[in-house]
Amino acid sequence: MKTTRPLSFTEACTRYVNRYTVDHIPAYVRNRQPNGLFLAPQYASDREWYECTLFAGESPLANARYYHSTKHSWPFGQWLDVQPTHELFARLRACA
Repeated sequence: MKTTRPLSFTEACTRYVNRYTVDHIPAYVRNRQPNGLFLAPQYASDREWYECTLFAGESPLANARYYHSTKHSWPFGQWLDVQPTHELFARLRACA
């Protein structure tokens, strides 16, 4: 039996613009962190993020403003030596 999610995939991607996936790079990850490295994407795709994320009504840790993500896959590890770009991710996928 298929369960209905509080938000569709499209609604979730539109509402939560700070998710960090290979498909979606938010502005906040373009700066080096205090350790001199860049954050790496938490999920291989927006679809993977959606499937691993709970929204208001699905988790007590989620509400209308915040979601609760689980099972981060870190497709390229947790840190990058260079600034994240879609071109970089395409090259990294090709090498995998």
